[in-house]
Amino acid sequence: MSQGTKLLANTAMSGSSRLLQVAYGAAELVAPGQWFRLQLPGQGLQLAVLDASKREGWLAFQGPGEVAGHARGTHVELSAPQGEPIHRPAGERRLVLIADEAGLPAILFAASRGWPIHLALIGLTATEPPLRLRPSRFLLPGFGPGAIAGIAVLEDAGIPSRIVHPHPLPGCQEGTLAQLVTGWLDAQSARQRWQMAATVLGAEVNVQRVDALLRGHIGAHHRHVMPCVSG
Repeated sequence: MSQGTKLLANTAMSGSSRLLQVAYGAAELVAPGQWFRLQLPGQGLQLAVLDASKREGWLAFQGPGEVAGHARGTHVELSAPQGEPIHRPAGERRLVLIADEAGLPAILFAASRGWPIHLALIGLTATEPPLRLRPSRFLLPGFGPGAIAGIAVLEDAGIPSRIVHPHPLPGCQEGTLAQLVTGWLDAQSARQRWQMAATVLGAEVNVQRVDALLRGHIGAHHRHVMPCVSG
């Protein structure tokens, strides 16, 4: 089921990505981890929700640079919310969120809602990061000596983060998301790992690889397969 709505804003973000704001009257019902299908003229997208405003009645998404030509007021066909919200751990387990670029907006959405996120581990592949990075103020074990960058908006929210990229990128660990997670797990004691609950968000191949690493090595783990951007 879909509904017709309109584009309220289309502005540049870091790298080549775009911030899309779409009118939506039930924004208060949307939770971190959910995603929508957006049909713009000649272009279909599947995007995780980046933010939402009940008061102003909109949803925000991080779209690819190819949507730059769609102006304010453009008609958008928007699906009903897809997917399950991020699982919030019961008891005193600490929430660790792990994501590739497809799942990253869900982490930012949760952070904007004040969720108590213990750590965010992010795998990027774009040549230009989709968000501003900066040296982290948090000292964390289990990462390479040069892996000091965090995502600025998470740092501002008091959430530690570490980033991996397949090519040398200042402040980021070089490698894959699975390698980043492996190094982090190896640096934790069994007691520390048992006290944590991890949720993996992203493309199916990345979710499967990381979920296999977590199985039997952490207190609780959940998986959220997010769609590819193009619909």
